[in-house]
Order: sequence, then structure tokens, then C-alpha cells
Amino acid sequence: MNIFSIDGGLYRFLEKFTNFFLLNLLWFIMCLPIITIFPATAALYGVVRQWVQKKDTGVFKPFFSFFKENFLQSFVLGIVWFLFALMFYFNFMITLQMSGAVRVVMVSALSFICLFFLMTSVFLFPVMVHYNTRFFILIKNSFFISISQLWVTVLCGIIFLLTAFISYFIPITTIIVWSIGFYLIYALCHRSFNRIEALMQLSQETQEAS
Repeated sequence: MNIFSIDGGLYRFLEKFTNFFLLNLLWFIMCLPIITIFPATAALYGVVRQWVQKKDTGVFKPFFSFFKENFLQSFVLGIVWFLFALMFYFNFMITLQMSGAVRVVMVSALSFICLFFLMTSVFLFPVMVHYNTRFFILIKNSFFISISQLWVTVLCGIIFLLTAFISYFIPITTIIVWSIGFYLIYALCHRSFNRIEALMQLSQETQEAS
């Protein structure tokens, strides 16, 4: 068997490596204006969703298609999420200046709310590209799914932190590691979506049968 043939293992590996590299490069370039980070990330998730679903698609055309399709919603979401993060930061800074029991209570409360904020963030883009729903429903669904699929949320968080860790300590991996990390995160989220949809269908069939 010729490993360099179209059906060869090396060829398939190089094809996947190239696709991940190009997707990572596109995402990085489109994130450079800063204000386009959220639309670019939504586009990246749109592409990896097709890969997870085994759809034979390229990189450039679907990326820019998803970038355009999700631009407005993801751009507004980015502004809202940035304002929330800024609010948490300033509140923490103010709270740390307090003392006694008030400080403990306030820090605990803010940490608790911030935890739910981070959990919801894990599912934002996967829900956006999978369900294509309205803004507030997107946030609500991301929140409830992150709680109902807690272990998936934790695993996705670990993958994100590992990706950031590898990228920071081995800078050369930045050219490809983020697209792979986001692919793994979406693959886990996609399984959660399938489980939830299967349970909803089973519940509906049970209700109809009764």
C-alpha cells in the first residue's frame, strides 16, 4: 500500500494537518482587529462543526460564509460578554478593598456568579453554530446545557486551559493548537447536543404514547 496515495494514511494526516493549520491561521488573522474575535471564533466553530459531522468541506469558503452569517449576533454577544467580564473585574477590585465578613460574602457571591458566567461561555459558540437561535435563547440554552452537562463543561474547560498552556509555553504550536483545541471542545459539545435531543425525542414519544 502506498502511504502517499490519496487513500494512504500519511496523505490523510497531511490533509488534516493542513486544514487545521489553515483554519488556525484564518482565525488568528481575523482576530487581529480585536473587535472581530467573537465573529472569527463563531466562524471557526462553524467549520469544525462540519468536520465533526463528517461533511467534506474546505476551509476558506465555509469560514467566511459562517463569519458573515454569524457576524451580527456574535459581534453583539462579544460586546455584552466583554462588558460583563469588565464588570466582574471592577467589582472584584472594589470588593478586595473591603474587610471583614462583608469582603468574604461579596467575594464568595462574585466568584459563584463568575463561575456560572464561565460555564455558560463554554457552550456559547457551539450552541450558536448548532442551533442558530435568537440572542437571549442562545444565552439561556448555553446556561442550562452547561449545568445539565457539567462533566462536559469541566472537560471543555480543561481542554481550553491546556490549549492556552501549550500555546504559551511552546509558542510555535500557536500555528495549529487552537483549532485542534476548539475542535475537541465542539466534538464534546456535539455529543451533549445529541444526548439532549435524543432525550427530548424520547420524552415526546412517551407523551404521545400516553
